[in-house]
Amino acid sequence: MPPTTVLSKRIYSLLLCLYPSDLRRQFGAEMIEVFSEQIRDAFQKGGWQGGVGVWRCVAGETVRTLASSYMQVVGISVVSILATYAVMDTLFWFMGGRH
Repeated sequence: MPPTTVLSKRIYSLLLCLYPSDLRRQFGAEMIEVFSEQIRDAFQKGGWQGGVGVWRCVAGETVRTLASSYMQVVGISVVSILATYAVMDTLFWFMGGRH
């Protein structure tokens, strides 16, 4: 395997550490394998420009995946906070209305 492919694979493997652990556990090995094939083919056919094209796709995919994953976590947190607030507010309103 050419040095550029080996280095790219190592960098991509490190980049996957940013992904949610469930996703890495379920698909990590397959993602690395597919990336290795894509980057190898890209360097063979298009040289460094082909490699840049693959990395551009990886960057976009990573941003979308991380944004989606972490927004779900934040969204759940926000919903939990709002639900707690609504329950507490209703409880205080109910208690205040009885006096």
